[in-house]
Amino acid sequence: MSPRELRFRNKASTSPSDVFNGDAFAIKVVAVAYHPHEWAAYQGPSDWSDQLVAESGDKLDERDASALFFVMRHTKRSYRH
Repeated sequence: MSPRELRFRNKASTSPSDVFNGDAFAIKVVAVAYHPHEWAAYQGPSDWSDQLVAESGDKLDERDASALFFVMRHTKRSYRH
């Protein structure tokens, strides 16, 4: 299947029974370093700005965030709970 055939759908407003071959779902994930020694990662729709995802996105759990952000995982910062 070529990328031209994909139909991008909104993950929040599409029910599982509405998913068909060729449907695709995109998200944006942003990591934020906090003062003094914490960090966290947030996800949101791909059409949101990075700033909006950081401010209003859904927080990822530590395991998922650590898998995505090598640099943050290897800092001495703890994950913000």
